[in-house]
Amino acid sequence: MNVTSLITEYNPFHNGHIYHINESRKIADADIVIAVMSGNFTQRGEAAITNKFIRAEHAVRHVDLVVELPLKNSISFADDFALGGVRIAELLGSTHLVFGSESGDISTLKQLYTRSRDNVDKDELTSLIKQGYSHPRALAELLENVDISGSNNILGLSYIRAVETLRSSITPLTIKRVSNLYNEPDLSKGAFSSATSIRNNIMAGSIQAVKPFMPPELADDILENKPIGNADFFQTLKTIITHKSPRELREIYMMTEGLEHRLKSNVRGTAGYDEFMHRIKTKRYTWTRLNRLMTCILLNITKSKMAAHDVRDINAVRVLAMNSAGQEYLKALKDTDVQIITNVNKENSRHIKDEIMATDVYNIASNSDRNDFNTPVIINR
Repeated sequence: MNVTSLITEYNPFHNGHIYHINESRKIADADIVIAVMSGNFTQRGEAAITNKFIRAEHAVRHVDLVVELPLKNSISFADDFALGGVRIAELLGSTHLVFGSESGDISTLKQLYTRSRDNVDKDELTSLIKQGYSHPRALAELLENVDISGSNNILGLSYIRAVETLRSSITPLTIKRVSNLYNEPDLSKGAFSSATSIRNNIMAGSIQAVKPFMPPELADDILENKPIGNADFFQTLKTIITHKSPRELREIYMMTEGLEHRLKSNVRGTAGYDEFMHRIKTKRYTWTRLNRLMTCILLNITKSKMAAHDVRDINAVRVLAMNSAGQEYLKALKDTDVQIITNVNKENSRHIKDEIMATDVYNIASNSDRNDFNTPVIINR
């Protein structure tokens, strides 16, 4: 049986994702397709525009299973994000992993990964990034200007690295991204548009403009439940930064080089999230990097907690949604050592403490009463 995993955020779920799912089924000859999806906070350090239950409900109309990517992986750097996704895919017996890329050529990406692994000094790479280089530009510099532009290409290298690191038998495959770029802020003139452009328009109130690019009923659900962004957590963040000592802030994951002092000196008197971010941003710290830091402050993700997180220790999978094929497939996994969590209870909740906490924090801004305990697994018949 071919079991294909897709490591996703679906923030929000849109027509490009449906294309990715359908093409993945074809190239992997998939019997089962699993979406390993970030929960309520994402890899770019952003709160998801709508909660994980709504996103899973719409995604499972196209995939067979939606499972949750562990929080510590979903909010971290590309390599950590990929490691968490590949580990969950492994636990679920995946034979293939399919991701989108600007390249669309798995052989080229594998060759590029091998070159970067064998020829790039990690200390030199870190040094260039600290000087203000983006990760792709720094890597290109050290590989003698090889063109590796594209956020999905970079993430693709991380997926390939994760498969090797975990000594996984999963076969990575890629499909070429179509239409506008991953980070493109404006809506496309083509068939598909980036999640970034869709989020921008939803937050600006242009809901009708995005409906051609996503399931229109999902757009309505997002509006009905209030679209969420990082700005919705600013007062909470402001309170935390103001009242934590510099020593306490220094313990937060990704807090480096005295950045805690910069945060404390700029947070007072700041009216909103964007103003605060503009105050603390420097050439060295990208907006995405600072977004991730703000998420770690909000969720109290410390350096020690992250250091203790080893994906090899993960042996439980949180299922958010499934269809009948997914349900049958899970029955076949009952004889394995993997703990499959469909409905959360006191006994199994210890496996997903981070994800439960993140949902509770997210609900502060969303005013939702849907949490991990009172929301049963979604079943699409």
